[in-house]
Amino acid sequence: MPKSASRKSQRPRETAALLLPLGAMMVLAVPLVAVAEDAIEVTTLPTVKVQQTKVLENQGYVAKKTSVGKLVQDPKEIPQSLTIVTEQKMDDRNADTLKEALRDVAGLTFNAGEGGRIGDNMTLRGYSVVGDLYLDGIRDAAQYNREVFNLEQVDVLRGSASMLFGRGSTGGVINQESKTPKLMDEYKASVTVGDNHYKRATADINKQLGETTALRFNAMKTDTDSFAKGVSNSREGWSAALGFGIGTPDEVNVSHYHLETDNVPFFGVPYQNGTPAHLPLDTFYGLANYDYERDNTDISTVTWKHTFSPTTVLKTTIRHADYWRDLDATAPRFNNTSTAINRQTQARGGAVSNDTIQFDLTSIVNTGDWNHEVLVGAEFAKETSNTWGYQHGLLGASVAARPGTSIYGPDGNPTLSSDFLNRIQRKTGDYSGKTIAAYAQDMIQVAPEWKWLLGARFDQLKADYNSYTYPNGVVSQTPTAVTPVARADRMWSYRTGVIYEPDDTASYYASFGSSFNPSADLYQFDTRGSNTPPEESRNFEIGAKWDLLDGDMSLRTSLSRTEKYNERNTDVDSAATQYLLSGKRHTDAFEIELSGKPTQNLELTASWALMKAIVDNDPGTNNSAQGKRPVNTPSHTASIWATYDFGGGWKAGLGVERVGARYANTSNTTLVKGYTRFDGLVSYELNKNAKFSLNVFNLANTRYYEGVYTGHVVPGTPRTWQLTADFKF
Repeated sequence: MPKSASRKSQRPRETAALLLPLGAMMVLAVPLVAVAEDAIEVTTLPTVKVQQTKVLENQGYVAKKTSVGKLVQDPKEIPQSLTIVTEQKMDDRNADTLKEALRDVAGLTFNAGEGGRIGDNMTLRGYSVVGDLYLDGIRDAAQYNREVFNLEQVDVLRGSASMLFGRGSTGGVINQESKTPKLMDEYKASVTVGDNHYKRATADINKQLGETTALRFNAMKTDTDSFAKGVSNSREGWSAALGFGIGTPDEVNVSHYHLETDNVPFFGVPYQNGTPAHLPLDTFYGLANYDYERDNTDISTVTWKHTFSPTTVLKTTIRHADYWRDLDATAPRFNNTSTAINRQTQARGGAVSNDTIQFDLTSIVNTGDWNHEVLVGAEFAKETSNTWGYQHGLLGASVAARPGTSIYGPDGNPTLSSDFLNRIQRKTGDYSGKTIAAYAQDMIQVAPEWKWLLGARFDQLKADYNSYTYPNGVVSQTPTAVTPVARADRMWSYRTGVIYEPDDTASYYASFGSSFNPSADLYQFDTRGSNTPPEESRNFEIGAKWDLLDGDMSLRTSLSRTEKYNERNTDVDSAATQYLLSGKRHTDAFEIELSGKPTQNLELTASWALMKAIVDNDPGTNNSAQGKRPVNTPSHTASIWATYDFGGGWKAGLGVERVGARYANTSNTTLVKGYTRFDGLVSYELNKNAKFSLNVFNLANTRYYEGVYTGHVVPGTPRTWQLTADFKF
């Protein structure tokens, strides 16, 4: 469909319909609260020694709290590598998407629209995390481009974590924490303009409505072109959250989040002679007036936290989420003579609906000499997905291809044939999955300086999938075959660790965790997958975390090995129905990370990751991947971002980001060179209510490539500036 087509006609529901799930959950929450309270028998409990009573609040770049472990904790209590990107750091770097917020996280790299995939696509420690994205602890694995306007912080937990999150999480998980209502009046607004006609406006309004009630409303509108000719991005979103009983034994938070985007997507350039084709950075091989990428996200959530006592809390979360995506775009490929470009069609869409109920009971219990911090929980989820593809051409005729173009000076607005403009939508798959899970964890303080963590989780996933086959090379709406498949998996996941805390400032740990990936992990599987047991992974890690300078600085370091065995990965060098069974691979990693304020005026974050990733066993054809480095896994990443307050309202910042060379294919014959990027900041705070900031990205105007895929690679932005005005009322 041409870009100029009506956007509303593409959307599967109207605004009024978006409120139905929210209202239904509010109604459902009332009897749940009543039933839970009726079921509680009031008893007198023995005196329990409370280990921690201080309120945990983030301070600038230093994260003092995290919920990635299912309860609010000090990051030192998590015996795994953990990076927390705070709201202040996102603001200082002027990050406007989840991708930008995570760009300098150690060991994390970006993929480039793998197989036409829409939305965020990242690799952590050499393993894909497309199925390991979470929002407030609940799975958020649908394909869409995530924003940050409603985020308080982002937690990146590395290593296997299925005991906490269920299926997936080989390289780690990324958990987004939403902004919530506070008992205060606070109003913020921000306006940004910049290169490539960049325009962005955000608002964050928090209003106290009563003694224990508050409303928080966030909104965003962004429009921008790109350094690539014909590429553009438009998105808008809002979030409303109403909090009841804040600070009381019964806190209820009701929220709805809405985000929609409308882009002309950029699939970059193809490879030539084993490296990215050296072409002008503004080269765009798509159809500027036709290509589009659209997605709509709606997430309704009710959270009820009941405090039985200062040491025992039950948290109940109910969520309904709808995700809708649609793509008709161009991926560039050299033709057989490598003198012209074939425009490969990437045309598909999907609708995903997820319903989740999650219960987490936490309690601190004293059993004589040992203190126990206990977590017991359960999760029930239903996930459905419907996917479709597009074929261009007249019914019964051959498929019409996108017109080719020259390598240099491509025509972004060619005349399109009437056959091509006759587009047919065809159903490709229907998925339905149900998950039931139960988990328990105990952090046991066996001595004043020693803690022992034990955790286990049981997951049952039952899934059904129908795939549809159509006549080869012929445009048809009638499938020639429908293949139903089903799969049921029951898996245990484990987590254990030992923590040594000689004082309040230091934590040393050794940990082990396991994870699993079933065939039905990402809402589709085939006959072969229905007979394949889940992949299994494990993570071994030792590390240390310190609070320095009276808590103004935090430092962590770790050594880890992440292993996946019986691996079942799609062979990106072949058709989508083929599998690369590499059997086993691992990543050995060393990481060090520092954040905080070494002096009163200087604030910084710095990280360095060394990774040795190898495919240990590849039983596939010709063993082409065995002994090779996995795709999009550099040997090292490093970054530093620092700001200095000169006084008088003036502040300046400088950032350096380094990513090592990466291979774009499993046989390691296509190489994307490493790069170093510099960013800068100058800001002036007029008073407590007004601040002006100038961010400059890629100060040295370095030519680099950041989004990697086997067939194409996406260049990073050249030197770009953005000017922001922040206001408080």
